[in-house]
Amino acid sequence: MACPHDHAATIRLALWPVLVVLAFVQAYAVLHEGGHALAAAAVGGTVRTIDARAWSTRPHASYDLPGVTDGQRALVSAAGALLPLGVWAATMAALPRALPPTLAFVRFFVSVGLLAGFLPWIVLPWPALHARAPRDDVVRFAQTSGWPPGLIAGLAAALMLGGFALLWWRAGGLAQFRALRRMRSLAVAPRTLFVTAAVLVGSLALALGLVAAYPIRDAGTEGGGVVLPSREPIAEVTLDGAPFDGAFGHGEAGATPLRLVLGFEDVAGGPFRIVLTDATGTERDLASFGPGTTMGMASSRPRLELPPGAWALRLVAEDTVGRFRAWIDDGQEEAPGP
Repeated sequence: MACPHDHAATIRLALWPVLVVLAFVQAYAVLHEGGHALAAAAVGGTVRTIDARAWSTRPHASYDLPGVTDGQRALVSAAGALLPLGVWAATMAALPRALPPTLAFVRFFVSVGLLAGFLPWIVLPWPALHARAPRDDVVRFAQTSGWPPGLIAGLAAALMLGGFALLWWRAGGLAQFRALRRMRSLAVAPRTLFVTAAVLVGSLALALGLVAAYPIRDAGTEGGGVVLPSREPIAEVTLDGAPFDGAFGHGEAGATPLRLVLGFEDVAGGPFRIVLTDATGTERDLASFGPGTTMGMASSRPRLELPPGAWALRLVAEDTVGRFRAWIDDGQEEAPGP
């Protein structure tokens, strides 16, 4: 005699994976941005905004870090990845090794998704040392910590491999994975669906609460995930295609490293480059692009060890249109979302 089809069980089975993915993405966004904000507050900074909504066009945490050391800046950059890792490791240690099939699947999915987030920390440290590197937590950490790229990548690989080893041990090793693979069906109990939905709703509520507590303000010109300072730049040039070779800002270097913000808006053409000349006359290319370059909006944030004394910026461009601006970083930081 055939068993009647359980429509409610089918609906639960179809809905549950979607809820798991949404809950994971939203919870990770809260932990990632919360990690940046907690670390910024811990080193004496002031948190300005926290947007941890998974559906936001630009999840981020922004903060002021006046007077902090390079090591503290590096800690704030790394905290976005370290807090989710710490919460995950504590949860893995607290959960029993033997879990029902549904929870075993969740444990595996969440673990792989979270640990895969360390891949950029293995790949990006080398390009992060160049002025044209994208703005990212890895870039910030590499530029402020001063650690060699190999050390950053090696530590990230060790954390990722260590995480997979912890998963392997807590999940029961090969026997448990074989048992999951041999399963022919999976039933989702109403309680499992309710708990997953509760995690999603709770993380959504926390994200909205953070936005309410640290409201989103106009942090400057934004687009495509790029945020440029709203204050007056030290230099600004708009090109119309005519050749340009001239001064592009200046300043005085002291004992601390110089941090600049270079902004590019609606740039097309080329070649063009931005060169810094320090007090000894040494030239350093901060940005250099060939013909055929196009940028809707982009930024570069070079960190420079300069000898004390006057420095100057120069923009050299041919057949280029667009807007170029430069700022001296005054300690306001913004960590992009995951």
